[in-house]
Amino acid sequence: MKLMDITNYIQSVCQNISTVLDVDVTVVSRDLIRISGTGIFESKINEVISDNSVYSKVLSTGKPYIINRESEHSCKTCIHNKDCKELADICAPIRLGDNILGILGIAAFTEEQKNKILSKDQELSEFISSMSNLISYKLDELYKEEIKTVEQLEKEEIEKAIKKYGSNTQEMK
Repeated sequence: MKLMDITNYIQSVCQNISTVLDVDVTVVSRDLIRISGTGIFESKINEVISDNSVYSKVLSTGKPYIINRESEHSCKTCIHNKDCKELADICAPIRLGDNILGILGIAAFTEEQKNKILSKDQELSEFISSMSNLISYKLDELYKEEIKTVEQLEKEEIEKAIKKYGSNTQEMK
């Protein structure tokens, strides 16, 4: 199961979050490739994210992360520290069952955005986790539909065979 299968849906979710919260939003796959984004992130779709990033930590721990650049230790040691424009981030894993498929993150690039994010960090962390769940539910539904289609095709082929050869295996010989 891959997030790439629903990138249009994910981009729509990102756009809606961005519009409501007035922040930039991104989704990064489990192999650390940005697959969706708004604002600054939109031009960075398909870029590979550093495995020293907080997103990498989210993938390994499976826990949401709240970042204030001023006090975040990993920001100080990051290779992009000098040119990073993100002032605050909240990111959460996108899970399906026990699998982490990627990360949904919001980012502040202005002091106003940063203050807004950090003043409601717990509420926004829960919201981002809920939106991550929404994305995984959509992917799960897509696969359930595909399975139903395959099962329906199998059933139709079995019914054709029964009509042609009968239901008794003796008649097939």
